[in-house]
Amino acid sequence: MNSHKLDEIIEYMLYPKKLPLTVLLNDISCGEFMLIAAFLRYEEANQGKHITVNELACELDVSIPAVSRMLKKLEMKNLILRETDKDCRRNTLVIITDNGLRLFKENENTIRNLATRILNQFTEEEIDLMLNLSKKTESILENEINAIQKNI
Repeated sequence: MNSHKLDEIIEYMLYPKKLPLTVLLNDISCGEFMLIAAFLRYEEANQGKHITVNELACELDVSIPAVSRMLKKLEMKNLILRETDKDCRRNTLVIITDNGLRLFKENENTIRNLATRILNQFTEEEIDLMLNLSKKTESILENEINAIQKNI
């Protein structure tokens, strides 16, 4: 592989283009959107069980204080509620409000519409190739990072 291609790959991996995705979202930041998406995925995978702040931090691979700050902003916007877990009073449960779910779904539809417009500019074969290469790259990168961590 030539040096120029290697430089392009490194730039792509480490410095992805910062697109102004916030212009797509209404009344919510990208981080807040991702946080709501994470706890909705958790609830769906766990038969409606509410996620705790600690579980949410693990799910997002973000510190508990960072998650707490985002949750405070969402709570101030009346998009989520935080309640003490009745089964374990040390845990705080995160619950999305009807307003939060509505806003999330509106923003999700906006993102899905954009993704559809983008993907319509590719052939099925190009989309399959893009997905397969992305998954392969992610898998290889994960294996390499795990190998490095084992040697540290």
